[in-house]
Amino acid sequence: MLLMNPSSRTWRLIAGPIASAFVDAVNASDANRLANLFIEDAYLNDQLRDFWGKEAIARWIRDEIVAERFYMNVTDARQHFGDLMLRAEVGGDFEKMGLPSPLILSFIFTFFDDKIARLLILLNRPDEAEPEIRIGTE
Repeated sequence: MLLMNPSSRTWRLIAGPIASAFVDAVNASDANRLANLFIEDAYLNDQLRDFWGKEAIARWIRDEIVAERFYMNVTDARQHFGDLMLRAEVGGDFEKMGLPSPLILSFIFTFFDDKIARLLILLNRPDEAEPEIRIGTE
């Protein structure tokens, strides 16, 4: 199920209580509440950087959510084969040079025992954007 430009109430129906609590805790900069949403051996990947386990994720929360005053405004939601995908316009006090405006990220959740087991965070690009090709120098 896909929802475009949802009201808060509508995307929350698709997202469910755990993801809704995640968004609320992010926007409240509530590090403890946010960390407690993850299982002990959870996995988080933020822009191709791995964070394994609740302790590493708690550091990521303190450094990159709370310290940067990161916030998110959910713009669409969908369930897909047991995973939840939220798309959100995000902002905060982090360096934005070279980033698209508005900055849209996808948050892809996998849940286990009513907690977040895996979260992947990806930068969304406009449909017409060309893929980046990086050539290493030797």
